[in-house]
Amino acid sequence: MSITILKSQKTWMPENIVLENAAMEVVKSDYNTLVIAGPGAGKTELLAQRACYLLQTNTCPYPKRILAVSFKKDSASNLGERVKQRCGQELSCRLDSYTFDKFCKEILDRFIMALPESFRPDKNYRIDTDNSLLRQAYQLAGFSLPKLNAQESKPKYPSKVIDVMTKGTVNFEPALNFNLISRFAIYILKNNEYILKSLQKTYSHVFLDEFQDTTSLQYEFVKTCFQNTSSVITAVGDQKQRIMLWAGAMPDVADRYIRDFDATSKTMVMNHRSAPKLLSLQKALYATLNEKEIDIIPGTKYEADEGIATIAVFDDDDREQEFIKNKIIDLLNSGTKPRDICILVKRSINEYLNGILDCEIQDGIKIRNEVIYQDLLKEDVVNMILAMLFCSVSIQNPDAYMYIQEIDLKVHGIDIDDIEKVNSRYLDLDAFLNGLNNTINKIKSSDEISELRNTVDSIFKYLGEKEYRDMYPQYENGEYFNRNIDQVCNLLWEEYVQYNDWIKALNSFEGETSIPAMTIHKSKGLEYEAVFVVGIEDEAFFASNRPISSEDASAFFVAVSRAKKNLYITTSKKRLKLKKGGVQSYGGVKPLYDAIHDYTKIEVYE
Repeated sequence: MSITILKSQKTWMPENIVLENAAMEVVKSDYNTLVIAGPGAGKTELLAQRACYLLQTNTCPYPKRILAVSFKKDSASNLGERVKQRCGQELSCRLDSYTFDKFCKEILDRFIMALPESFRPDKNYRIDTDNSLLRQAYQLAGFSLPKLNAQESKPKYPSKVIDVMTKGTVNFEPALNFNLISRFAIYILKNNEYILKSLQKTYSHVFLDEFQDTTSLQYEFVKTCFQNTSSVITAVGDQKQRIMLWAGAMPDVADRYIRDFDATSKTMVMNHRSAPKLLSLQKALYATLNEKEIDIIPGTKYEADEGIATIAVFDDDDREQEFIKNKIIDLLNSGTKPRDICILVKRSINEYLNGILDCEIQDGIKIRNEVIYQDLLKEDVVNMILAMLFCSVSIQNPDAYMYIQEIDLKVHGIDIDDIEKVNSRYLDLDAFLNGLNNTINKIKSSDEISELRNTVDSIFKYLGEKEYRDMYPQYENGEYFNRNIDQVCNLLWEEYVQYNDWIKALNSFEGETSIPAMTIHKSKGLEYEAVFVVGIEDEAFFASNRPISSEDASAFFVAVSRAKKNLYITTSKKRLKLKKGGVQSYGGVKPLYDAIHDYTKIEVYE
């Protein structure tokens, strides 16, 4: 039996890290705060340490909980993992780390009966991630889909369209986008005092990550839940990284939050990520971001002259891609791991990297479109499938085996201290994995993908699909659960057909042997030893015949600030691989090059 020893507020100190003064003040604060923290400042670590302080000192007293809300799945899961590593399973289980979308969806799914029947969605609604189903609903309702204004996060849909989305028709199964899900969640909370009070009593502390990208709908949700309550809110963000205006981010959200929640602003000045030379380049961009320069302090792990920043100019994109391949090979040969290298583009990965995407760079290492895998690999159901398959084909994965054991006991409600039941369940699990090994090894690359799907279905038959889904609110909707299974089966089958080896296929699916390529927007919160920022030209930033926008300048800042030690910015005078192709222009993006010119090595390849 594990015993958790609580600490006093006065003597509590973070382990294995020294927090700067502002961060330590926020960690121990009992008031609402807005933390301004640039790239590499340790925003996630700050929230993790604050969670540990609240839990380990009982400042968040049992049975109260902490709610952490992020924009990205990997940010939410990263925070949860850090807290678990730092203060253990018993305490960390009182941190609920969600994305905005996931938390609103949980409220809707759990309290769907609180909505009036007239617009209550069918409980088995589908998720419309790209508004394609909304477009169909408009057509079925007899309307033309208007151009959605990205700055308006609360569009007014005609009632007939909402009827189609929520109730369905003969030819259309009910579906909701996250805009509607959020609006229904807000309606439930505003119109049911019991549910709202229960939520407020549950969470004594709230974390809001990447706060600069909050939309008006999300801000309304936060205000509905926690304004004028005893819940203490810690919001973390950085205006320099505000790149979601296109999706409705509020330009004045920081000022409104300080006013509406009587919050105190704190600024973190350290950068633990980037080498000093790269940090100088980032600071040089402040003027283009209308940001007042502050004295950013580099971390202690670098020497003063460390860091490489290069602008490589090419006559055409063939030579550019050859350069990228050769540089990646050099990095790999010097010991850099594939997952410590990243390629970023502003838009259209398939176009800007056409020619090197999915090509083998060295010894089975390839560049892959990470956007396809990024969110999928954060799904609990996907992690379970991979863990089961890994353990069925290899005994060399103790972490996966322990993960399965832990979830298996939870699914069946078995206490870890009930030795007899635990041992019996472990024996059942070993027997199932042996059978799964026989099944998976009989599948050949010439078989149909249905063989893999049947094998995956057997995993949840063994666990108990209903019992497993009941553990995860996001899977209460069976359509979402099955869609994730379909995706992982399709992608994993492609890997297996390529390698004809299950261990290689699983490793490749997880990304062990691939270099991630992604859009700048998908790179938020991530960091890499070496970063290639490809295609810094007007067309990529939609800046032809106009100056680059502040949002696009922020996107460039986000891209270059992902790098720890090596940064390569590439541009091609001609891009023959683009659909439009042709000669590129630089009038709009010129201020970016002007700002960093003195901090980079310029290489021209003609």
